[in-house]
Parts: sequence; structure tokens; C-alpha cells
Amino acid sequence: MRFRARPVIVEAFKIKQIVASVAGGSLRLVLENGDTVAATPAMTSRLTPLPGDYWVVQSDGYTYLNPKDVFERKYQPIEEGQ
Repeated sequence: MRFRARPVIVEAFKIKQIVASVAGGSLRLVLENGDTVAATPAMTSRLTPLPGDYWVVQSDGYTYLNPKDVFERKYQPIEEGQ
């Protein structure tokens, strides 16, 4: 059986800097918008983020990391108001 992904709209921010590892194995990341977030061990189990990769938040709140090349191939910016 073949499947097609439904279009999804996300908020995404480039990772500007990896600041430090914190207790419990999380990584503290600084995003391009100035926010500091914590990437959990579950988020980094398949990807060790690098500056330029993306912090992605789906409309349902699900948050994940995406490598720069994969994100930029899959997603395109949308104009405000669309």
C-alpha cells in the first residue's frame, strides 16, 4: 500500500548555537529568535543537532529536530496571512 504525507504547517527556527549538555542528557540550544530550548535525549537519539539545523514545532505541539538539508528540501516558507 502506498501513502502520501498530509501537508503540515510548522513553526521552525534555525539553531544558532549549542550551549551545553544539562542534567538528564538534554542539550541546551539557542535559536535564531533568541529563545533557549532544551532538546531531550529522545530528540537527539537519531540526530545530534548542529548550528543551522532546525527546531520544528507542529501545530499540535509536537516538537522535533530536523537537519538543515532535510528541512529545507521538505518545507517552504509561507507568506504571513496564508
